[in-house]
Amino acid sequence: MLKAAAVAQTEEEEAPKEEVKNVPQYGSVAWIYYLSETEGHLPTPINVSIAASLYYPCPELKWYNFDVYPHKIKLTNTGYTVILGAKWRTERPYLEGGPFLEKHVLSQVHFHWGKNMMEGSEHTVDKRRYPGEMQVTFFKADYMTQDEALRHNDGVVMVCYMIKYGVNPDERLSWIIEGFPRIQEAQTHTRVGPYPMSRLLPMFYEDYFLYWGGLDTVRGENYVVRWLVPRKSLFASFDQMKAFRKLWNPWDEPNLCNFRQVKDRQDRQILFISPHWNLYNSLLPTPRIPEESISVLSSNYQKNHWMLPPQNAYMLPKEEATED
Repeated sequence: MLKAAAVAQTEEEEAPKEEVKNVPQYGSVAWIYYLSETEGHLPTPINVSIAASLYYPCPELKWYNFDVYPHKIKLTNTGYTVILGAKWRTERPYLEGGPFLEKHVLSQVHFHWGKNMMEGSEHTVDKRRYPGEMQVTFFKADYMTQDEALRHNDGVVMVCYMIKYGVNPDERLSWIIEGFPRIQEAQTHTRVGPYPMSRLLPMFYEDYFLYWGGLDTVRGENYVVRWLVPRKSLFASFDQMKAFRKLWNPWDEPNLCNFRQVKDRQDRQILFISPHWNLYNSLLPTPRIPEESISVLSSNYQKNHWMLPPQNAYMLPKEEATED
């Protein structure tokens, strides 16, 4: 009997112990990161709404250097979408605060659209689909590149703006669409602008939805991505959305639509971060006049004014601006 007890004790000692994971405190930013472990590979896109979300507090989201003019902006028709990529001579725009524990830098912007004004957005809001969607990719600065960031659960964030229908053209999109005739064929590119990203992106510090989900690639890979859907949106006229459908796919035919179908939410959390404005509709009304930029200069630009491009001379202290 003693021998059997000794054998049982030996087996218990040899059996691998289950690792006990510490769950971060609810209400913290760390808890948002923790959700990636169970929800990071669930399919996307999904429907978001106030009614189906969990109110969650976060610090203010901060936007740095979005008023700084880039050195150049390249617009590319990949045959599947339009990608806007920009290069800065020094420091790129980035996000901090909000649901982030680290600095996330701007990578690229791309678009989704449909064959008519009744479809086009990948996400639906209150089960309503919009004519288009602009997705802006950010990645964790510590990973240096987007490709490396995709290999990590906390690496990539996608900010997804709905594009509503508007009677008049949206000036934020006009300077991009102006380059479309030069990239009608697939795998062609052109230069546009350059203009600061604040001229394109509606910035926000609260009032947005957040969830985790997978990003599938044509090679069959699935990456974990954090998705942010702000209540602020863009708008586009009929002619502006028609310009997207004139672009060609790889088979030299009009690329009429490139959006994915909405997937089931399953059992994931959709967080409604720091709601502030009216809660009658999940998307906010389009402002009648352009909103002022909330972007601020990073400490690097503030300490080293030589880093600013000539177009941003108005940001220099009066003494330096006079000397120039």
